[in-house]
Amino acid sequence: MAGRVAWTERLFSLQIEEPEIRFIAGQFASLALPAPEGSVEPMVARPYSFVNAPGNVPSSAPHEFLITEVPQGTLSPRLACLREGDDIWIGSAYGFFVCDEVPAAPVLWMMATGTGIAPFLSMLRTDEPWQKFGRVVLVHGVRWAEELVYPDIIVAVQRERGGRFFYAPFVSREAVDCGAVNRERENHPCFSGRITAALASGKLEKAVGHVIDKEMAQVMLCGNPAMVEEVQGLLGERGMRRHRKRAPGQITVEAYW
Repeated sequence: MAGRVAWTERLFSLQIEEPEIRFIAGQFASLALPAPEGSVEPMVARPYSFVNAPGNVPSSAPHEFLITEVPQGTLSPRLACLREGDDIWIGSAYGFFVCDEVPAAPVLWMMATGTGIAPFLSMLRTDEPWQKFGRVVLVHGVRWAEELVYPDIIVAVQRERGGRFFYAPFVSREAVDCGAVNRERENHPCFSGRITAALASGKLEKAVGHVIDKEMAQVMLCGNPAMVEEVQGLLGERGMRRHRKRAPGQITVEAYW
């Protein structure tokens, strides 16, 4: 393992060197460690999305994964204990939560909770969303402001893409100091509460300056299954539906828990 970044007591990133792995932004790979003695399977594995953008292969830059430690989990507490130089197994990339699967639209809404922001951070640093969509809105909901990770990436995207990128952070369990949250993030608004409440009230769209409807928007959802389900319900009331190749729609989903 190449390195570890601690964001909070239980939220961290792992950097893993595996130069031969190819992936598409938005995909994930299984991370694994040897199973405890007496286990049926030889390895304990869980899928995690790439945070880093795809690069040339072989690449000297490590792959990066954003992980929440689940105290009673079978793998994440052990991943949290890893340090630079420790061994970890990483599998091949897979998954269809990628820009290529999403129809073109004037505005792409990326809505995430918690570590569900990971695939979006990878996508935003590629050319595809900017070639396919006129504007991209990243909505990220967390419990505490300290969980608003990777501010450097968000700042870099804002500076490179200018008015085509809008960032909307939500914090649900504490009052939000927008100045502290934004830091150098071009003073975009921030929100107290949940994404779903701001969507239902119209507050989110008013702040961004775009409505979410089936003529103008595509929506990608990644995160807590409850958020994913509730947002789909709210958008369904507007006539929007899940996108499938045989039945094109406006909503692309990755439950991430």
